[in-house]
Amino acid sequence: MSLTDRIARFRRDESGVVAIIVSLMLTVLFGFVALGVDVAALYRDRARLQAASDLGAMSAVADASAAETRAVDAITNNGRAASTLTGLQTGRYFRNPAIPRTERFVPLDDETEIVNAAQVTLSDASPLYFAQIFSGTPTVDLSRSAMATRTGAASFSLNSHLADLDPAALDAVLTAEYGVGAAIGAGDLTLLADAQVNLGSLMETLDALTGGTSRNPAEVLDAVTTVDTLLDALASELPPALAGSLAGLASAATGQQIDVAAVVGGIDTRLGLTATDFLTEIDVTALDIVKAVVASEDIDAASLGLDLDVAGIVGVDAQLTAGEPPAQSGWVALGEEGVQLHRAAARLGLDIDAYPGLLTGLAGEVTAADLHVPLYVELAGATATLDEISCSASRPSDPAASFLVSHTPLHPANGTSLAALYLGTLPAGTSASAPIDPATLGFADLLTVRITIPVALLPDLVLADLVVQARSHVTVGSSNTDRITFTHGDVAAGDTVRSFGSERLTTSAVSTLLSSENTEIRIKPDQQGLVTGIAAPVVNTLLANLPAQLLAALTTPVDGVVDSVLESVGLELGSGELTLTGHHCELIRLVQ
Repeated sequence: MSLTDRIARFRRDESGVVAIIVSLMLTVLFGFVALGVDVAALYRDRARLQAASDLGAMSAVADASAAETRAVDAITNNGRAASTLTGLQTGRYFRNPAIPRTERFVPLDDETEIVNAAQVTLSDASPLYFAQIFSGTPTVDLSRSAMATRTGAASFSLNSHLADLDPAALDAVLTAEYGVGAAIGAGDLTLLADAQVNLGSLMETLDALTGGTSRNPAEVLDAVTTVDTLLDALASELPPALAGSLAGLASAATGQQIDVAAVVGGIDTRLGLTATDFLTEIDVTALDIVKAVVASEDIDAASLGLDLDVAGIVGVDAQLTAGEPPAQSGWVALGEEGVQLHRAAARLGLDIDAYPGLLTGLAGEVTAADLHVPLYVELAGATATLDEISCSASRPSDPAASFLVSHTPLHPANGTSLAALYLGTLPAGTSASAPIDPATLGFADLLTVRITIPVALLPDLVLADLVVQARSHVTVGSSNTDRITFTHGDVAAGDTVRSFGSERLTTSAVSTLLSSENTEIRIKPDQQGLVTGIAAPVVNTLLANLPAQLLAALTTPVDGVVDSVLESVGLELGSGELTLTGHHCELIRLVQ
């Protein structure tokens, strides 16, 4: 075989090629194996580190006051060193579609706002198995972060003053505010009191009626709408027959503005979907919405048609006056710790006509012709503050929500009293929303008498229609700050109503008001010139005897009137009720 043939044969001969190829590719193969093993290990370690971060964040937000301790415990209990926790930041997270995702978490370095989120960062080294041959380092640093959020809130209402008005009194107030056409009727008011309305559904309907365009559904709570639009939204939540009962009020209040916060207020609307989720957990009555409309404005002397039967009393004209509560204080409060709910002070004006014959023994020459008692009963407002909300409980006896409740002060001259009674007149133009200043109380016509004095050999001396005036003022009770706590067991059982304050204070108040120590008595100034000569001793005797007569004769009937009026319209002197309408705790969720 020639050399040329041998060379050609060698070129065609492929024996041993596999060994060469394998030897050449083995290094590459080992490289890919190393890459596969190490990449898989890195993904595994990163997933484990992420899981630990998630667990640490969720544990931290469960009790933000001990966030670091809880995060470390969660990490170490799952086999990692505490040193792997390289970052912990608490803050507020807004589950709000209107806020860009990267801006929804706001770190907080102080306690000026309520923490509802925690961000945890873990850093650890992951070992390399084969890749260290190429990298020159035995480990790779890994870092993973997680953020968890949970918002806790409560919704609550205060039953005092306007909240307790009976149907007839409420209709009287509606008529005073909006006119005769606004009256609903006692029967329909009773049905409205039984009709349940979901606040989440109501606010969604209201947002649609007002043309809300925000991506944040909670912004409806910051809106200003009209009373008729609010009532239209309410009507859509009711059966047609009952919805028609609101037509008169809606028509009478057409165009009148009302803050939506007058219905439900207090929540940070930046919370977005969190706030609207909470709203769906709150049910109120349709009558609550009507009362929210009433309470949103000053009530200026609404006449209450009362048919009282009190011994010794001829007639009573009663008027109710009340101011509006502070802004952003709704009929229902919804919010986190620190949210407040206010009820405005109320004032009853009573013109009491009593039977003059109740007064006996004034003086032999004196006959009582008319006995008129102008009385004002001023009831302090109330404030409730959510002091603490707890979303974590291991036992039913653990606190779920704690409130501080107290009566708001009247005029500073009345100190911390729960109420005040005034016998006298108020200056013209006294505001419905301003507390009464006792220093401005004027004398009022109390008693009209006829004095007949025999004169020897002459006609009797007659002083007809002599008017005795009086004024008096007394404070009732003393406001204290009470703590009301609901446990998780109470919430589960639906035991969510608590009373506060004092009851049955009127009897002692009326007797003190009419006592000689508090009551000033005088003859009407423009008639004082008539009290001269032989008439002066008789009038002086009258003025000396009158305080004891007033106390003995009027305490029981006047007390009966005050009690009956308060009871008839549903008001209580010095007491109230706090109702926990919802205990709201989000599930802890991981967010980005």
